[in-house]
Amino acid sequence: MAQNKSVKDDSKIEDKKSEPLRLSKDGNVRRKRKTMGMHRSKKFLSRHRSRLGSVSRREKAISLIQLLFYIVIDVITASITAAVWFFASIFLWFFSHVHDAILSRIVGFHYLYNVSWEDPRVDREALQLTEDDHVITIASACDNVLDFVIDGARVTAVDLNQCQLALCELKKAAILELNFDDFFAIFAEQDIKLLRRKFQFLKRHLGPYTKTFWERALRNGFSSFMYSGSSGWLAFALFRVLFPAIGMGWVRNALLAGVDQETFRRKVHQNAKRLELVAWIADSVLVPLCAPLAGVPAAQLGLGDHREGNVHTIMERVFLNTDMVNDNYFFLGYFLGKYTHKCCPRYLKEENFDKLKKFIRQNKLDLAYGTLASRFREDMQQAVPPTYTAAIMLDHLDWMDDAGVNEELALLWPLLDDERGRLLWRSFSDEPHRAALKWMNSIKVDNGTKDRTGMYWGVWMAHKKTCGIHPEDISSGLFWKPPPKQTLVDQIATGIKIVTFPFVNAFRSRLGGKAMSKPSSLSNNAHAAKIEAFYQSQAAAYDAFRENFLLARSMLATTLPLNSGKLVWVDVGAGTARNLEFFPVETLKRRFSQIYILDISASLLQVARQRVEAAGLSDIVKLVLADFTDLSEGAQSSLPAPGSADIVTFSYSLSMIPDKNKALDQAMRLLSENGAIGIADFFVAGVQPENEVKPVTMFFSKLYDEGCRIWFRQDGVHLLRDDLFLPLQENDIIPLCHERFRGSVPLVPFLRPWHGIWVAKRVVEDDADENDGVFE
Repeated sequence: MAQNKSVKDDSKIEDKKSEPLRLSKDGNVRRKRKTMGMHRSKKFLSRHRSRLGSVSRREKAISLIQLLFYIVIDVITASITAAVWFFASIFLWFFSHVHDAILSRIVGFHYLYNVSWEDPRVDREALQLTEDDHVITIASACDNVLDFVIDGARVTAVDLNQCQLALCELKKAAILELNFDDFFAIFAEQDIKLLRRKFQFLKRHLGPYTKTFWERALRNGFSSFMYSGSSGWLAFALFRVLFPAIGMGWVRNALLAGVDQETFRRKVHQNAKRLELVAWIADSVLVPLCAPLAGVPAAQLGLGDHREGNVHTIMERVFLNTDMVNDNYFFLGYFLGKYTHKCCPRYLKEENFDKLKKFIRQNKLDLAYGTLASRFREDMQQAVPPTYTAAIMLDHLDWMDDAGVNEELALLWPLLDDERGRLLWRSFSDEPHRAALKWMNSIKVDNGTKDRTGMYWGVWMAHKKTCGIHPEDISSGLFWKPPPKQTLVDQIATGIKIVTFPFVNAFRSRLGGKAMSKPSSLSNNAHAAKIEAFYQSQAAAYDAFRENFLLARSMLATTLPLNSGKLVWVDVGAGTARNLEFFPVETLKRRFSQIYILDISASLLQVARQRVEAAGLSDIVKLVLADFTDLSEGAQSSLPAPGSADIVTFSYSLSMIPDKNKALDQAMRLLSENGAIGIADFFVAGVQPENEVKPVTMFFSKLYDEGCRIWFRQDGVHLLRDDLFLPLQENDIIPLCHERFRGSVPLVPFLRPWHGIWVAKRVVEDDADENDGVFE
């Protein structure tokens, strides 16, 4: 027992050593916007409650006067704080709407990044690059690109900002033309006078755009790489102006003195309160304002909104858990305005320079202007397309929505080596944040503790061979053949049919007449008869009217996981088979062995039949007229065998099915072990962001949502609630994608219900263990 206790004690010590160091003893962080409230009055009451209860009138009077004084101070402070935050919130709201516009204006005017702000050491350790590798990545400031070239890998670096490529091309020319001492003096020690003298020799290696760019920059007083570009300007303002102004000049002095790591940490703890205040101000105001200069779009910032104290965490990682003097060149360079021989990127190390020069001369670095997607398309048009063994996406997938990520990965996939292909990306999010990334069997190689920038909450790597999915490009929102446009008169006529149907149907029932519908196998099904009567007069105009109404369908198509191999898809309540058109016909033929279009309306299935036959898909698409919650023997035999469907979808149909739980049970019965269920529909409410409590706004939002729910109920549409999916989650169904947004309703501008998707995967317990991200 004593030995076991010793082992436990040792493990506790090891765990304690491995834990990251904290600024504050309790590890807490300041909340972003915490008003002071009445804390002085409360504190006074708690300390002097006994005095207030004293029999001495003099003490009572003094205490009451003091309490009144504190209350007045608290009210004034709270009022000023509230006013400041009110006006600041208005400004930040306005700024959030022009954030990306500012960022786009910088692109093309100058480069954003003077330093590649991703740690290449993390990438190298994960990928283990060799001379046999061909890497595709984003150029940025070329620091990481050159780092990969040192290992002998062939690198294709792409960038949408031609100014970034001008910086990369200058570094490439300098490597070819200069000796190490001159190269280090220019790019590490910022000797721009030497650059001006040597530029005449570098020009012969530069393209027309790069040559013009640097001639203009040098002519206009270019003085430093470290403080150039929008991120460099921001770094100068923060580290050379703001930090000294608030008494943080000791950081630069300590780095100049070359103090050891323990001494530096001791100084950090001595100034912990000031650092915490800086972090709080940065989280609340500076980050939203300065993000465009740092090249951070609003979408990426939003990935961290659920966390408190992002800057606080970054400061802890950088100041306490990295070696600022000898290893963390990212921050040392910004504080000092230069690199040192001991602390600089690998491409500026003397021992790597000859290898770098050799591999550059072997044309191992190719710079290309454009997006990754455009580069992949160009590659596919070549007689012999290149094969990439590694795709390093940096953090730019944070910038994109599901459709953009899916498109990029779908274009990359045919070019990625089947055996050795790896995909690596980093993110400001704690978990993979886009559908195509969530479906992959990826490994979390870093949780933010190894990356010296401290800026990312995760780095993931996926192997093509074992990732489990095969991304496909979809033509989101496009028709194979555009339907005739509806005129305003047509829209009004269709709208009148929808709104008046409950009254017309009730009037017919009272008169004893039957609902107008064609005889079918569901003639005795009351719900089927009602639905058929509703859609029979609308079938021809169904797609045109609802294209601007059922807004989450394209999002659902983008987020569906397409596993490797031929797939079986059951689309429940698929109506006119419109969902097929989110995929190219060639993709449907290549990826699906069978597609089942099930609906309760014969009129809508007739439109589906015409669509399927026109596309030449009759051999793989089967139309099934059935009530999914009450399947006859014939209907069951028309569907795939239980446990054999790879995908089951409900596209704006589950809200119209009376017995929703039974419909979901049927879907689970059909779903295979690794199958996925996808739902696009109307929802009762949106997703409440964490750390966001707005009682007044929330009250009116709930009131409005209740009005939407009542409105839709009149048409037999029952908006979905989140608790509907809880039974599924208890049966190995893991939800991975859930999005919500408000959308308009044609002809009813005041009505903006919640649209959304809910996509989940059935995960076998063993697979769940394998899919858990790990990092060392």
